Amino acid sequence: MKMSPTPILVTVVAVVCIGFAIMYNGKKMAESANAPRPVATKASAPNVSVVLATPGSYQAYVTGHGEAQAHWALTLKAQVQGEVTTMNPQFATGNIVEKGAVLATIDSTAYEQAVASAKAELADAQLALQEEKDLGAQAKREWQRSGVTQAPSSPLVYRTLQLEAAQASADNTFFVLKTAERDEQNTRISAAFDGVILSRDIDLGSYVNVGDTIATLNSTDRVEIAVPLSLSQWQNLGSDASATVTLQDVTTGSRWTGYIARLEQHLDDSSRQRNVIVALDKPFEQATPLLPGTFLSAEITGKQLSNVIKLPASAVSQNGQVWFVNEQNTLVNVMADKVFERGDFVYIKPIAGVSEAKVVTRPLVSYLAGMQVSPMVEMISPIVKEQAL
Repeated sequence: MKMSPTPILVTVVAVVCIGFAIMYNGKKMAESANAPRPVATKASAPNVSVVLATPGSYQAYVTGHGEAQAHWALTLKAQVQGEVTTMNPQFATGNIVEKGAVLATIDSTAYEQAVASAKAELADAQLALQEEKDLGAQAKREWQRSGVTQAPSSPLVYRTLQLEAAQASADNTFFVLKTAERDEQNTRISAAFDGVILSRDIDLGSYVNVGDTIATLNSTDRVEIAVPLSLSQWQNLGSDASATVTLQDVTTGSRWTGYIARLEQHLDDSSRQRNVIVALDKPFEQATPLLPGTFLSAEITGKQLSNVIKLPASAVSQNGQVWFVNEQNTLVNVMADKVFERGDFVYIKPIAGVSEAKVVTRPLVSYLAGMQVSPMVEMISPIVKEQAL
């Protein structure tokens, strides 16, 4: 049987192609074997920004928060009962009234009658008292004219007991009159101090009983802020009670300058901390009125501290550590012993065994103790102001 020449030709071409492929791969493998090997490069240490931190002397500041409250807060209640007959036009919520201003009056007819009756009773009692005085004096003269040298055996002879009874009656009617006059005075409801009206609980023509609430007032003479401080903050306070206190509205940023009014001598039940009471006089007359109820931050000027390190606040990590570079340019981490904070800076106690530390300004969570780094020193800008938070 005669074979076709086509399969033979295909087979020959395939064998030739395979041969060329083997020769090409062998040449490339030889070139790769003779090529120079790449030189291994040494890993470079990452750059870190540091500040040179040395202990120094700094003014301490103590910062806390509290709510402004009126010096006096009064719930005005009725002392007598009756119908409200007149009301001051200024007797409305939000208005400021002066001390002694009559806010409203209660019908005083019955109380004026009680005063008149008490005056009449007092006049009668004083008349009876004077008569007893005269009778007593007359009894003494008659006893002396009788020629008896012995003292009377009974106080009734000189009318001593009658005089005491008349005196007691006069005293009683005197205080009855005082009570009637007080009740009559209480029909005129007045402000006990310069204050602002928070609420009004009566209307013209309403009837009030003794003890009913008339109004609620806050004094305008000053506001006080109870600022709870920790033990470490108390240690940073100076002994000078006239230290300046900067108050700032945490919402609007408005500022005022207050003073320390007093120091409380007990722990607050809720915060379990001791309060310093900060005050501001005439809060409604300030350029920006300070209203009771405003939540404030208070910055108090404290002691002058020595042997303290000043660092950017960013140098302290979230877990309270600071990282510094030692003489071998490796990272070391220690817990920061904070003394106080102010604005963009934190003040800590010196690092043990280190006189000048290269502190990392912005530590990363990826840092490891002993990690090799290249420190890059940066300066704390002198124009950065240490503003209170």
